[in-house]
Amino acid sequence: MDFSWPFRGAPTDGVIGVDAHGRIDYANPAATAMFGYAKGALVGRMIETLVPQCSSDRHAKLRSALTTVDPEKAASAKLRLVRARHSDGHDFPMQLMLRRNDSSGRYFVFMLPVEEATGLGHRPAGLPGDPTHLPGPERLRKDLADLLADRAACEGSIWVILTELEQLAQYRATEETRHAEMLALACATRLRSVQGRHIRLYRAGENRFAFLVVLPRPHQPPERALAALGTALMEPLRIGPNLLHLDAGVGYACRPNDGIGAEALLANAALALQASLENRKSPVAYDHGLRSQVEHRNRVLLNLRHAIAQDQFELHYQPQVDLATGEVVALEALLRWRHPDWGLLMPADFMDVLGDSVLSLQVGEWVLREACRQVAAWNRDLARPLTIAVNIFPRQFDRKILPALVSTVLKETGLPPNLLDIEITEDTALAHVSDAAETLAALRVLGVGLVLDDFGTGYASLASLARHPVHKLKIDKSFVSGLTRGPACRAILESMQRMAAALGIETVVEGVETEETAGMMRDFGFDIGQGYLWSRPLDRATCAVALGLPTPG
Repeated sequence: MDFSWPFRGAPTDGVIGVDAHGRIDYANPAATAMFGYAKGALVGRMIETLVPQCSSDRHAKLRSALTTVDPEKAASAKLRLVRARHSDGHDFPMQLMLRRNDSSGRYFVFMLPVEEATGLGHRPAGLPGDPTHLPGPERLRKDLADLLADRAACEGSIWVILTELEQLAQYRATEETRHAEMLALACATRLRSVQGRHIRLYRAGENRFAFLVVLPRPHQPPERALAALGTALMEPLRIGPNLLHLDAGVGYACRPNDGIGAEALLANAALALQASLENRKSPVAYDHGLRSQVEHRNRVLLNLRHAIAQDQFELHYQPQVDLATGEVVALEALLRWRHPDWGLLMPADFMDVLGDSVLSLQVGEWVLREACRQVAAWNRDLARPLTIAVNIFPRQFDRKILPALVSTVLKETGLPPNLLDIEITEDTALAHVSDAAETLAALRVLGVGLVLDDFGTGYASLASLARHPVHKLKIDKSFVSGLTRGPACRAILESMQRMAAALGIETVVEGVETEETAGMMRDFGFDIGQGYLWSRPLDRATCAVALGLPTPG
């Protein structure tokens, strides 16, 4: 603890000023948060307010005696371990030291809570603690286990509510640890407003907080707690001169519906929290489907590792056709997984799991190398060489990874750079906005084509186009399929084509399935079409035959 404050810089330790009559005349934010009071609510109260009821009378006598103690002796008092009283009535252990300001005669109390699990008197002096002064994960597990063993509590509903604040993770990654912990303290102070007689707050992780909620009726939803939490998260935090809007996920689970043991209940609440973080941060209640989804993802991920080792992946190729001449000018490489038990799997069966995994780097490298190798081999026997379009995983879109990989693969396979199109979705570009321009610039230097895939489906398509100049736009098939539902999609397609033409960008339109649609796209002015009208994706041997080439051995 820094015992020199308030004479220099404010620490995260709690500091309270007490006048000669034992009345609190100052409390810093850390002290206010430590005891669970609103800002300014401690000032004017007697110091005995913060002492356990059983000790308040004895404390008042000691305080009176302290006024007669020599100031130098009082100022050199040792660090002591005592118990304090929270605003919600529970006691907690803390370390404190008294310092006297000789000029005013006031006493300052410097405080730092210790973890209950450590045992009063067993924590080394000066060991830094959590500045939020909240009970931690171990205490959360113990209190939950105690509640679950309490027959009276189990007659009602016991809820675990978890919330995770994204700003804490971002702050921790970009600011000093001290600043991140001060933000955690500010968040804890805000979340304390949710506490009540049957609602207890904990710090469950670096960026995560938890509430235990006990309600009197079985299966009673924690509506009031969730509403109070929503209100607390909605109002921005003031950090110095700035306002910080909180972005948090909320997940919750109930006993007995979602688990009868403490670990099961906490795990299920964590699954609901993860779903919330992935689902626009809306609060999510645990259901058994979440567990099934996780088990499925884990099963797929395990099998993906085997697929890499056992060469179970293969590429299929779908032609891209010049709408004016009907000639095949390019192929798109599409990943397939031939599982020994599950059969041939489409991207919808595994791509989400693969894309989120570090395995996508290894698979993505194989896709790029195999696609370039195959088309380079086919082009040696074709009168007009074909371009190959390859989709990039989000993890590959990194200035330190992708340009070097593309350069190496082009050298290894002998494919000319102008015959390789790198397809990048808008979401991938936005997710790497800090270095996207540098990555794309390095790829342009190599001479490869850059394609903005699924154009029009993102929330900032035009901004992405302005920020990241590309060679081609690939119009999402949803606009083509929407032509039969009204005039809106037609107007959008026409406007996209005019914009691309004005910018000198080539266009590829997906989802063309009929001659009528192909004619309409041609009339709109689109350059290239792709869809079932010409061909479904073909395996390597079938594609070679369709191109008039010998079947590979």
